Amino acid sequence: MDKLRNGHPIDIEALLDPQVTLHPEIIKWRDKLTVDLKLLNSLRDTGQIQDCVFRPKGEQFELIAGARRYFHQKLLGKTWEEIPKKIKELDEREALLIAAAENFFRKDFNKWEEARVIYTLLTVGKIPVKEVAEQLGVKESYIKNRRSLMMLPKKLLERFEKKDIPIGYAKVTMRLSEYPEAQGKLLEEIESGIKNSYSGIRTIERADEFVTNILDKIKKQKDLLEKYGGCPQCESKNISESNWSGDEDKLDCKDCGHSWHKETKEPWKYYELKQKAKELGFEVEEGPDKIKLTPKDVADMVQKEANEQRQQDEEEEEGEKVLENFRSSVSLETILAPLIKENIQKMVIRGSNIDIELIEDPEFYFKGLKKDYKAGEKARIEVQYGWHSMQETAIKVHELIKRVS
Repeated sequence: MDKLRNGHPIDIEALLDPQVTLHPEIIKWRDKLTVDLKLLNSLRDTGQIQDCVFRPKGEQFELIAGARRYFHQKLLGKTWEEIPKKIKELDEREALLIAAAENFFRKDFNKWEEARVIYTLLTVGKIPVKEVAEQLGVKESYIKNRRSLMMLPKKLLERFEKKDIPIGYAKVTMRLSEYPEAQGKLLEEIESGIKNSYSGIRTIERADEFVTNILDKIKKQKDLLEKYGGCPQCESKNISESNWSGDEDKLDCKDCGHSWHKETKEPWKYYELKQKAKELGFEVEEGPDKIKLTPKDVADMVQKEANEQRQQDEEEEEGEKVLENFRSSVSLETILAPLIKENIQKMVIRGSNIDIELIEDPEFYFKGLKKDYKAGEKARIEVQYGWHSMQETAIKVHELIKRVS
């Protein structure tokens, strides 16, 4: 006994009397049986106040209640005959309820141990939720919540029971009960958040939001597949609606890259070509897999489209035209001033280079080079405004110069 340490695991198999057998469910309720020096000293000095409860089981006796007292008595060297006990004729339901009453309200009983007790009463004991709640003195919702913990897939349940992940995340994980793989991914994110404060999911609220987003996406995906089916080309279910304005009828396959019209199933390029032909006044004769246009029809269509685009460009540029030979005498320094004023995030000077990182992107791209700086030759400065044309860029530069001049 002098070698025993508080909290040290008890080797129950080595201490078990030949006359005693353990109930296969009740013995699994506790995470593990450990040495309690306070209980050990009390049994030695004061004796055992409450009897252990057994029931006949063939030629042996099955331990129903008082496992901690029984095994601590064995640590003290007591024999089967010396241990205070009651032997009762009990059916399975009675045995489970007696064991539950013995253990459920112990201060050191954790939530997972409570869940195992409740799950056993409901499944093995076949006791209704309402009666279990009454027997244990708790609400029915309490019983249902604890039961739900035990309904997690075995692999996930083991991760919670090992206490790698706080039990508070179990209820959120149960929202994905129909999707075990998604549950696994969720726990990976939670574990990442536990190990690293800069990534993953770090709070139960964030986990709940994460699950809500997943369920919304699943519902949307199900609705899409139910209404339009999978990809016509590769039959993949990994499809999505286009987010671009004007492409509301377009579906995309994320696996093979195929795009098609959600209603007609036509390849999207085919559908666009057909619509464009109709807009240009052509009568379209459709076949099963192709659109029938003569080479001249296509040439006329391209020319007409080009003319319309040219007219549109001219209308947009009217009133803002810049002379082709326009040149500015304003220095680059003057042009840059309003772009970087109060907009500098970081500036680094390395020899002849100055690197400036801006807070907001002005969308201008400048490139300047003075070929013969000793002779005082002025630099040629090329400017590009985002992805816009040179004409649009010139207009933007012109506006900028007017603001700073």
